[in-house]
Amino acid sequence: MSFPVATIKPSAPDTATLMQIRGNRFVTEGTTFLDLFQYAYNMHSDQLAGGPAWVRTRKFDVMADPETEKRPSSDQMKSMVQQLLVQRFAVRMHHEQRVLPVYVLLKADKTTKLTTTVSPAEGIPAVAYNGHGGLHVGNATMTNLATFFQRFVLDRPVVNQTNIEGRYDLVLRWTPDLPNPGAVTTADGAAPPGLFTAIQEQLGLKLKATRAAVDVVVIDQIAQPTPN
Repeated sequence: MSFPVATIKPSAPDTATLMQIRGNRFVTEGTTFLDLFQYAYNMHSDQLAGGPAWVRTRKFDVMADPETEKRPSSDQMKSMVQQLLVQRFAVRMHHEQRVLPVYVLLKADKTTKLTTTVSPAEGIPAVAYNGHGGLHVGNATMTNLATFFQRFVLDRPVVNQTNIEGRYDLVLRWTPDLPNPGAVTTADGAAPPGLFTAIQEQLGLKLKATRAAVDVVVIDQIAQPTPN
């Protein structure tokens, strides 16, 4: 599958970052090449090397339509975005294994505190991140959850080693390390614990800091997309 219709244009300088699946369409506002890469390849920013500075700073608006009646799966959508990046940014990349600081996602106890999803298994995983300390996830595997952690919350790649199958809906609330006047609270009005404690108490999972060999993509060639 590919996008027969796709537009990529520069964003206004003050455009806030937005990335959505609207019906069958992949739509973004204020997204850098790095943002698009992280979504398409399920990778952390540390896993992209090389390229000019604009890859991480210049923002683009994207509208890509597969023009299909059936909504693409999550994997299909990401594969199409990968093709779009190659076609429109003329990017050439190669893969390397490098040892980087990572977090490993593990089970904290024999019994987790996860709720099986009510969404169709073929549906696209959903995520809503609140920078004040809130993460809402729907129809997600543990690999999806690890990806969400590394995209939105943590400063290094996250590797799923839970050995937990299936898809889950979950809500995670925590207090960020830095004081934040907009921080979320628990039902009784108290501030939730820090991230690592919240993950263990609310999900029955844990994060372990370590170093590991991970896949890194190195940019060999890239160009800014031509106007549509």
